[in-house]
Amino acid sequence: MDRQHRRDLKHDRFVDELGSLTTRARENQRVLFTATLGLVAVALIVYGIYFYRTNHERQAQDALSAAIESIDSPLIQAGAPANPLAKYKTEDERTSRSEAMFRDVQKKYPGTNAADVADLYLARLDASRGDVTNARKLLQSFIDEHPNHMLVGAARYSLYQLRIENGETQQVIAELNTELGKAQEQVLPPDAILELLSKAYDTQGNSEQSKEALRKIIRQYPDSPYALEAQRRVGAATT
Repeated sequence: MDRQHRRDLKHDRFVDELGSLTTRARENQRVLFTATLGLVAVALIVYGIYFYRTNHERQAQDALSAAIESIDSPLIQAGAPANPLAKYKTEDERTSRSEAMFRDVQKKYPGTNAADVADLYLARLDASRGDVTNARKLLQSFIDEHPNHMLVGAARYSLYQLRIENGETQQVIAELNTELGKAQEQVLPPDAILELLSKAYDTQGNSEQSKEALRKIIRQYPDSPYALEAQRRVGAATT
């Protein structure tokens, strides 16, 4: 084999190897490009979902705030100075409009925190017009689905109140006393439990037990938000 022929063979192998490397590089480049596009697509989808949820929740919170502002607004008083916060002439008008706004939050923004809070307001409205069944359903559903929500305590408190008013006083008293006996993991703060116990005993006509529950609030939880009312009800001399 002469020198020129050997040189040509080496050149051919070099060209072949270079072509092979180039082909593999291009294939790898396509794989990397495809993978990069995939990652970018996933990132865009994740960001899109996050943006949608964030924006959806923000809109829901805005709608909830408007509904709360509506139900808490003062009524227009004839002959009184104009109040820019007063929107309605009658209680019925305010309640009807506010309820529609809360239901709108439920309908348009299901699954949001705002919709959950709207349920609590609707339960309050149901209870105020005597629809205890639906009010209890909304409160119990909130408690079951959101055991760690910051408002679950308020929901439990309201549910106990409804049960007391609905003739379940003895059962509620038994449950609340059981909760007080627990060293930890009570469903409500102990001062709230005592306050509910006082209401339950009052409903039974047991004024002494009711006052004793209030005295415990005053003695054991002097900084409780219920302490001032407890003090008023039992009188300073009885503590």
